[in-house]
Amino acid sequence: MEGKTRGVLPLSKILVAIDGTKPSMRALDMGISLAKVESNLELDIVMVVPYPVQYVTGENPTGDLTIVERLATLKERAETILNHAKDYSVSNGVMNVKTYLKQGDPAREILDLAGSINPDLIVIGNRRRGFLRGVFLGSVSQRVAANSECAVLVVK
Repeated sequence: MEGKTRGVLPLSKILVAIDGTKPSMRALDMGISLAKVESNLELDIVMVVPYPVQYVTGENPTGDLTIVERLATLKERAETILNHAKDYSVSNGVMNVKTYLKQGDPAREILDLAGSINPDLIVIGNRRRGFLRGVFLGSVSQRVAANSECAVLVVK
């Protein structure tokens, strides 16, 4: 068999999308478990900072922070979560870990990153936000699964 085919074991690269919620941390645990199966597997962890509501609408509902201050606060929190995720991965036996901090629409940014780093698998959590919200907005995990060119594992 020549070359590796997507969706076929062994995996060489897994992309885990996190946002700091419990479902995303379960996705990280799943990614770590899968990464430990293959010793030289690369575990890539991405966190996407969505634009604050006032950036999109032009409104400032809280009135306390400017858009720039809000984005800086969100990025700082995201960096802390990403650093914790990397340390957690390493402490659980995964040595080849890379992190990525992106900003924008979470599904689009995850898919764009996947397009550039070519993982064999994307692991993402599912927040289960409800039927109506899913119908009208679609969840990040649904959009990633529907539009990804590689396999996607949604962890509940």
